Amino acid sequence: MPLLGPTMEGRNQAFQLLKPRCVTLSQAALALSGPCGDVQSVANALEELSIALTKLSTQPDSLDSKLADYVFFPISQVLKLSQKASLRCLETSLQCIAILISQGWRQSIEPQLAAQIVILCTLMAEKNPKGFQFDETTDSLQTAALGCLRRVFTVAGRSPGCLKLFRSEANFPQLGQTVTIVLDGIEDGASVETQVDAVDALRALVDGVADTDLCASFLPGIISKLTKVLAPSTKQRRNHRVLIGCLQLVALLLQRTLGDSMTMKAGQARHERTGAVRSEQWCKTAASQLKPALTAMMHLQNHERDDVKKVLASLCSVILESCETTLSTCTSVALETLLSLSTASSEHDTYRKLQYLLAVKPALQGILETTLYDWLQSLPTLMQSVDEEAKVHKLAQAASAYKLLAQGKGDTSTIDRMLASSLADSVVITLREGGLQKAASRFASPVRSLDLVVSDNSLGSVQFRSALVQYRNQESLLSSIEDFARVVSTTTPSPFFTTDLVHSLRNTNGEQQIAAFWLSLTALQSALSKNDDVSDFISATNEGRAEQMEHLDELYAFSLSVLSAFPEEDEPPDLRLQALGLRTLALRAQTAGPDFRYELIDALYPVLHTLATPNSELQQDSITTLNIIQQACGYSSVKDLIVDNVDYLTNAVALKLNAFDVSPQAPQVLLMMVRLAGPSLLPYLEDTVESIFAILESYHGYGLLVELLFRVLSVVAEEGAKSPQLMAIEHGRPDVLSSFSRGLWEPTTVQQLAGVLHERAIEGQRSREGVREAHPQRPWKLANKDDARSRTDSMDDEEGFNDQDKQISDEDVPPPAPRTYNLLFKITELTQHFLPSASPSLRVSLLSLIRTTVPAIARHENSFLPLVNTLWPEITSRLEDAEPHVQAMAVDIVGVLCEYAGDFMHSRVVALWPNLAALWEKTVRQLVASVGIVKASPVQQTGPSTALVPTDPTIKRAITRSLGDHTNTSARLLWKAMSGTLQKIVRQVAIPPELCDDALEMLTTVLEHEEVQGAFEEANPDALWLAKVKADLMGRPIVPSVPKGMDWRFATLPS
Repeated sequence: MPLLGPTMEGRNQAFQLLKPRCVTLSQAALALSGPCGDVQSVANALEELSIALTKLSTQPDSLDSKLADYVFFPISQVLKLSQKASLRCLETSLQCIAILISQGWRQSIEPQLAAQIVILCTLMAEKNPKGFQFDETTDSLQTAALGCLRRVFTVAGRSPGCLKLFRSEANFPQLGQTVTIVLDGIEDGASVETQVDAVDALRALVDGVADTDLCASFLPGIISKLTKVLAPSTKQRRNHRVLIGCLQLVALLLQRTLGDSMTMKAGQARHERTGAVRSEQWCKTAASQLKPALTAMMHLQNHERDDVKKVLASLCSVILESCETTLSTCTSVALETLLSLSTASSEHDTYRKLQYLLAVKPALQGILETTLYDWLQSLPTLMQSVDEEAKVHKLAQAASAYKLLAQGKGDTSTIDRMLASSLADSVVITLREGGLQKAASRFASPVRSLDLVVSDNSLGSVQFRSALVQYRNQESLLSSIEDFARVVSTTTPSPFFTTDLVHSLRNTNGEQQIAAFWLSLTALQSALSKNDDVSDFISATNEGRAEQMEHLDELYAFSLSVLSAFPEEDEPPDLRLQALGLRTLALRAQTAGPDFRYELIDALYPVLHTLATPNSELQQDSITTLNIIQQACGYSSVKDLIVDNVDYLTNAVALKLNAFDVSPQAPQVLLMMVRLAGPSLLPYLEDTVESIFAILESYHGYGLLVELLFRVLSVVAEEGAKSPQLMAIEHGRPDVLSSFSRGLWEPTTVQQLAGVLHERAIEGQRSREGVREAHPQRPWKLANKDDARSRTDSMDDEEGFNDQDKQISDEDVPPPAPRTYNLLFKITELTQHFLPSASPSLRVSLLSLIRTTVPAIARHENSFLPLVNTLWPEITSRLEDAEPHVQAMAVDIVGVLCEYAGDFMHSRVVALWPNLAALWEKTVRQLVASVGIVKASPVQQTGPSTALVPTDPTIKRAITRSLGDHTNTSARLLWKAMSGTLQKIVRQVAIPPELCDDALEMLTTVLEHEEVQGAFEEANPDALWLAKVKADLMGRPIVPSVPKGMDWRFATLPS
C-alpha cells in the first residue's frame, strides 16, 4: 500500500518486530501468575522487547500511541506481578515504559495512565519500597524510575488533561510524595547518574506540570533540601553536573514563585480567587527564609569550575533582575557574589551583565556604594587575618565594585578619601608582617657596598622590580593593592585619592610613609600613562593633568630629600624609601623627556650614591633608573650620560672631600662614576684624587675610612689600566723593559774555552816583555807630556760621552697618556705608606692595587724603575706577614715586578732568594702535614740555597695530593703564588746558575707541566733535561763504552 506513505509502512514494520516479543512476554507473565512460573523467562522476554524498542527509538515516527498501548499491555501484566518479579524485570520494564512515553504517547498520554506511572515510579524510586519482594531498591532501578518520571512530567506538560489532573487538589498529596522521593534521590543518590536524573525529573515537574501556586507550595521544602546539596561540604563533594542542575532549578523556582511580574499577577488574582498561596505575607516570609539559604549557596563562587560559576551568576542575575522587590533582602548578597564572579579573567560576560543591571536599575548603584563602603571599612581588619587568598579576593571584589561605581558617573569623593586611608592601612599591615625579620640583613659595611660588577644585561634594563615585596606571600597581596590603586587612578578624574596620599607624606613616618609614597606613586604612574595614551588624540588643556604634574613635583622633591639624606650611624637607611625615590626620579624623567637634562644637576648624584649600596636589589633599581634617565634625556649610553655631566658630579664630590667630609657618600659616588664611565672619566679626576690623598694624610689612623678610600682608588686604577694607551700587553706578551732585557746564561763551549786560553797566553807574553824592558825608549819628559796629552784626550772623550748621556736624559720620552699615567703612578706610590697597616683586608687591597697598576706603569721605564725601588722594601716585608693570603699576594707581586722589570731585578732577587726558599720550605711542610703522610726534611745544601727539595717519592705524592685537597687553603694559595713567581723569575731575570738549579729543584713536583718546562727551556735546557731524567719524565741516555784494548784519545789544544 504505497499510498499509506513511509510512516505507516514503518509502523507496520515496527508492529511486526514487536508483536512476537509482546506475545512471548504475555505468555511468560501468564505463566508467572501460575504455580510453575519462571522469572527468568519473563526477564528474557523483557530484555528482547527492550532491545527492539531501543532499536525503534532511533527511527523517527516508528512508534505511535496505539503501538505504545499495545506494547504496554504485556508490560503491565508483569508490573501487576511485581511481588514475584525480580529487580531486573522491574528495571527493564521501566526502561521500556520510558521509551513508550517519549516515542509513543508523546503528547497524547492518558491522564490516568500518567498518574499510575507516576505512582509506580515513585514507589520504585524509594530507597525502601513497599509492596515488593525486595526490601531495598538498587541504584539502577532507582535511576530507571527517576528517568521514567522525567519523561512522564515532560509529556504531561503538553497534555491539558494531564495538567488538570496533576494540579487538582485531590492529586496534591501524591505529587507531594513524589517531590519528596525525588529530593531524597538528589541528596542521597548512590551515583551521579541517579542524582542528575532526580534533578531533571524535579525540573521537568516544576517547569512543565506545576503551576505557580503549586511551586509556591513546594518552594520551602525544595529550597531546604537543595540548600543541603548546594552548600559546600567537606563530607561529600558534589559532582558539577548535580550542582549546575540544582542551581538552575533554584533559579527557575524563584522566577516562577517570587518574580516581580509573577507577584503582580498573583496580587490581581487574589481578588478573583480565594485560597491563593502567594499572599503578600507569604512573600515576606519566604524572602526572610530564603536569605540564609541563598547565602549558603553563594559560597559556590569559590568553586574551581567555570561552568558552575556561570550558572551561579545566572542565579544572581535572576535575583537582581526578576526578584528585585520580593527578594530585596537578598540583593546585597547576590550583588556581592556577582561582583566576585565578575573579577575572574574568564567572566567577561558576567561583568557586562553587571554593567547592564546597574544601568537599568539605578537602585543597585546605591546598594553597590553601600557595599563598597562596608568592604573598605572592614578591609584593615581582614588584612590582619592569615587567609591570603581571602584578602586577594576581597581586594579584587572591591576594585571591581569601584570601577563599576565610577563608570556609573556617581560621586566617588567620599569613597576616594576612604580608599586612600584603607589601602594605606592595608599596605602597612602587609609590610609589618615581614619587615622585622629582614631588618638586620639590609645594611652592610660601606666597603662591601663597593663590590659591584655592572653587567651588560643590567645596563639595558628599564623594568623595575616590586619595591615592597620582601617575601613570597606578600607578592600577590601587594600586587592586588597595586592593581586597585591603578583602577582608582585610571577610572575616575577625582583627585582626592592621590591628593590625600601625597599630602600625608611629610606628616608620617615608617611604614605609613612608605605606604602613602608607594600608593601615590602607583596612582600617578597609571594616571600619567593614561593621559599620554589619550594626548595623541586630544590636545586640549587638561586640568587633571596639571594636578597630576603638581603631585609629581611634590613626590620628586620628597624623593630627592630621601635619596640625598645621610642616615644616622646607628640607624641604617630604609631601602624601600630609596627604591620608591628612584622610581619617582625615573617617572619624572620619562614625563619631562629631554627637558630633564636641566634636573640632572640634582638627580644624578643621589642615583649614583644608591648604586653603591650593599643591597643588590637597590643596585639594580639604580641601574634601571640610570637607563631610563639616559633614554629620556637622549643619551646613547649611561657612559655618555656620566661623561657629559662629569663637571658638576666631580664638583659635588670635591666639595665634600675638600671639606674633609668623612662620610662614605662621596667616595661611593666617585666609584660608581668610574665604574660606569670607564677610563674616559679619569682625566677629569686629578684634583679629586688629590683631595683623597689629603684626606688619607689627615685621617690615616681611621682604618675603615682608609680602606674605603683605597677601595675607590683601586677601582680608579683598575679602570685606568684599561686605557688603550696604557695597555701593557701586546700580542699576548708582556712589554719587558728594553734596556733590562735578560741575558741568558749559556754553558762555555770548547771553542770559547780555547779562545780564553789563547788570550791568557798572549797576556802572559806581554807581561814578560814588559819586565825585560831595562831602560826607557824615550825621554821621561816627553813621555810625561805624551801621557798628559793622552789623559787630556781621554778626559775629553769622557766629557763628550757624559754630555751625550746628559742630552739623551734631557730628551727623555714622556709617558703615554700623561694625565692618566700620572694618576696611576701617584696612587701606586701612595701605597707604600699604608702597606704596614694593621688591617689584613687593607693590605690585600693595596697589594692588589699594585698588581693592577704595574703593567700600565711599566710602559715608561724611567718612572717605573724608581717606583720599583721605592716599593720593593715594603713588598718584600709582606713575605713575613702573619696572614697567608697577604704573603701569597706579596709573592705574586714579586713575580709581576720581575716579569716587567727584567734583569733590573737581578740583585734584588739574589738578595731575596733565601727568604723565598724559606717560605717555600714552610709551605711544603704545611702541605705535607695537611695530608698527614710524612714530615718533610731539608736536603743537604751544596751552595747558599736553603731550598727544600722533595726528592722522596712519598713526599712528592703527598704534595700532589694536598694540592687537590681543600683542607689547607692558605698553603695551597702560597704554593700557587710561589710556583708562578719562580717561573717568572726564571723566564725574565738572569739569575745565577745555582739559583736556577734551586728553582728547578723546588718545582720538581710540577715539572711535568708545560709552562714550567717552557720557563726552564729558555733559561737552562741542560739542567731541565737532567731534572726530567731524575724525575723519570724521560728515558735515561745510553752512555757509550770503550772497546777492549782501546783507550780514550784527547784532542790537542792550540797554543
